[in-house]
Amino acid sequence: MEETPAGDSTGQEMKFYRNERIEEIAEQRLREFEGKLGSALSLPIDIELYGDLVLGLSMLWENIDELPGEEVLAGVRPADRLIVMNERRKLEMEQQAGRRRLTQGHEMGHWDLFVDISKLDHPELFAGSAPSMFAYRSSTGGQVQIMRTLLLCEAGRDIVRQINARADTPDEARSVNRYAAAILMARAIIVEEARKIDCTQWRNLYRMAERFGVSISALRVRLEQFNLVYVDQENKKLYASREEAMGQARLQF
Repeated sequence: MEETPAGDSTGQEMKFYRNERIEEIAEQRLREFEGKLGSALSLPIDIELYGDLVLGLSMLWENIDELPGEEVLAGVRPADRLIVMNERRKLEMEQQAGRRRLTQGHEMGHWDLFVDISKLDHPELFAGSAPSMFAYRSSTGGQVQIMRTLLLCEAGRDIVRQINARADTPDEARSVNRYAAAILMARAIIVEEARKIDCTQWRNLYRMAERFGVSISALRVRLEQFNLVYVDQENKKLYASREEAMGQARLQF
């Protein structure tokens, strides 16, 4: 089913994507990627090359201003067709397996699913301002668009705090995270690879996560999406499926 518009708290029209539609979009994009490469996909997916060849996005590392208590990993500058990674967070992203790649995939999801590319070249309110004044910021407080000059004074920072209240809606967050997972762990590939191993053994999952270049938690979520594994959160025990876990729970009862 195609995406449908829905209003957010600001009255702006937002898109809603069903999970199956996101999977279809990701599969189409990966086919385009294969065409650009002239070869079959290999693991781990080169997410930066994907962004360049398929979406036309460039990547840049630079310091991004953060408010007290705010964590900003990256952002999209739509007018520049640019993903900006926060240099301040580079070390911690590189130290945590797959976090950089998932962050980049997350931002690409915002671009691919929610940015109206047809409007990028149309004049806007601040059309005469330097593009570097603006940045989409994705953080624990959500994604917002700000004028960086607002951070230079307390009154401006108060405005930014109010803007931060416009966080990603749950549907936005779900959509872009699903998109990132569907690009880095394509449905057909993850199912095929999972069937080659015993997914109820953590050591096998850690090897699989390393092969896909993602964190173990991201892999677990992806496998659970297709009922290829189920994790009992209380004891971290792995089951082949949710049904098996529920069956074991009934037997114990």
